[in-house]
Amino acid sequence: MIVLGVLGTFVVGGYGAICGLVYKYQDSMIFFPSDYMATDPAAAGLNFEDFSVEVSPEVTVTGWIVEKDPSAPWILQFHGNAGNISNRVDHLRLFNELGFNGVVFDYRGYGKSTGTPSEAGLVADGLAVVKYLKEDRGVDPDYLIYWGESLGGGVAAAVSVKEEPRALILKSTFTSVPDMAAEVYPFLPVRMLAKTRFDTKELVPNFLFPKLVVHGHADTVIPYQHGQRLFQLCLEPKTFLRVERGHNDSPMELGDEFKATVKKFVSESVPQE
Repeated sequence: MIVLGVLGTFVVGGYGAICGLVYKYQDSMIFFPSDYMATDPAAAGLNFEDFSVEVSPEVTVTGWIVEKDPSAPWILQFHGNAGNISNRVDHLRLFNELGFNGVVFDYRGYGKSTGTPSEAGLVADGLAVVKYLKEDRGVDPDYLIYWGESLGGGVAAAVSVKEEPRALILKSTFTSVPDMAAEVYPFLPVRMLAKTRFDTKELVPNFLFPKLVVHGHADTVIPYQHGQRLFQLCLEPKTFLRVERGHNDSPMELGDEFKATVKKFVSESVPQE
């Protein structure tokens, strides 16, 4: 009995230690930035501009703009949790092909942006870029669309609370970090441990502007039901599109229906002349 008691103490202590490590280092399990710039839009035949925005004395975020027509809709992409904007050139290709202006930027700690990633920090970065586009670039707010990809959907939704877009696109986005973590680590009390939340499911029911939710039925990273749940929680006007591809497939490979749906959604969301 004494042996069992000692063993139980070790098991409980070990489990507690694991929980403590997860709590302390959870951001390193969520954010996977890279400073290696694999390519740029010029390699895809796109004319682009670099830009940088000072968020605070310690943080400057950087990005690219591909301007098709200043009077056309502008799509601001919030990328996922890994890599940097050099892995998102195909999004700029898509926006350009559809006749829209495209903007991508790196959160703090990603690419050439300085600082360390955190939930509050990523939201501050997004707000700073929106302010830059409106005030420095003269982008009409009525023509500014947010595109949130994966974790970026959580960032875009949080930014939307403070700086409302004309419309919001959520692609391959989870309902919340705790929901995802509970699926990946069902043996840990992650809902209690989670400091980083990106609780998108709590935000989308408050949005009155148009929403487009896109999710891959073959997504093995963020399951399809996350997209379905977000769509259910959204108020009208809203659109859902199921695509038959995985989480990391290029948007250029998602097919004609996907492109046509995005073009129609964006075009109908902005003021008609």
